[in-house]
Amino acid sequence: MERKKWLEEMRSRAEALYDHGAPLYWGTWGMDNPESHRATLLKFLGMLPPSGNILSAACGAGRFDGFLVEAGHNVVGVDQSAGMLARAREHFPEDRFPQLHYEKLGLQEIAGTPTFQAAFDGIICMDSMEHICPEDYPGILRGFHAALKPGGVLYITVETHETALEDVEDLTAAYERAKAKGLPVAPGEVVDELDNAFPLVMADREMHGEVAHNAVYRFYPPLEQVQVWLAQAGLVILEEGHGDDVHHIIARRE
Repeated sequence: MERKKWLEEMRSRAEALYDHGAPLYWGTWGMDNPESHRATLLKFLGMLPPSGNILSAACGAGRFDGFLVEAGHNVVGVDQSAGMLARAREHFPEDRFPQLHYEKLGLQEIAGTPTFQAAFDGIICMDSMEHICPEDYPGILRGFHAALKPGGVLYITVETHETALEDVEDLTAAYERAKAKGLPVAPGEVVDELDNAFPLVMADREMHGEVAHNAVYRFYPPLEQVQVWLAQAGLVILEEGHGDDVHHIIARRE
């Protein structure tokens, strides 16, 4: 299969999976807020002006948006999953949260959205970049740069080669298994169980754990590569650290 077409299918499957599981969000899953995420989010909020404008990128069902609104900010949440956005709007109805607005938009489309250009004091993108392929990663970071005001701050969590070693025994073995199946994979991508797990999850909304984890495309770049992509996008790292199986990065548009 040609790689571009395959990647389009991977993105479509991710959207379908999150749409399918959305009715259970804020119920049987999505309630956890790990300590390292909360601590870094508070640092991020401390770097913003009062009543700032924040883009919650790949917001899902609004898992972290309540923190932003409680801190007094105006929030635009975007996600490619209509199902997850429906759950976000149910949880944060606009008549009660007029400072919070949701739009259907993928990370890849942020850079091309005119109303987002230099519009935000801050951007968060948490627990989502692991679904982004290496071809799209740099452009998404450039999109974040373009959407930030000069001096604006980005908080992003990334799952890297280094963090994946706690979760995936051997990325090289996963890559070799996928290649053996004839898939047009790149190093760091984990998809070797996807064809088995995806139909199981789509047949049973309540299925979770390892099967659900394997049902969606994941990419684990080396941390050094992520740092290079951030620099190339014009984003200067202010703070970074590891916690709760992800790498946390706060960066600024200079």
